[in-house]
Amino acid sequence: MEGSMFCSSCGTENAAGARFCAKCGTALATTAPAPAAPEPITTVRTSSPAAVATGSPTGKQPWLALVLSLVIVGVGQLYNNDWKKALAMFVGAILGIYLTAGIATFAIWIWSMVDAYRVASGSGKVW
Repeated sequence: MEGSMFCSSCGTENAAGARFCAKCGTALATTAPAPAAPEPITTVRTSSPAAVATGSPTGKQPWLALVLSLVIVGVGQLYNNDWKKALAMFVGAILGIYLTAGIATFAIWIWSMVDAYRVASGSGKVW
């Protein structure tokens, strides 16, 4: 039978315009059920813009490296794990006291502070 309806209770085939099942008397649906609404699409964000790291790429504090080199020449380089440069700066500063009456020591001291800050901030090189 074309356009026939089936009973949801007993499965009997009924005429196209029937309102009740001919076998069990259950009310038949007169219209096709509405299609189910699609499930909402959820997006999962794997990272947020706020998750961007702030600070230096080395994980060191540039201001702390600068202050350490301000106190003692080369200590900021030790903080940055730059042992060779720290030793060279310290020895150079000691020799500068005797060989240039402190002029070279002052220059190395300034270089030590600037270099410690730059290396800790990620823009300088480690020896």
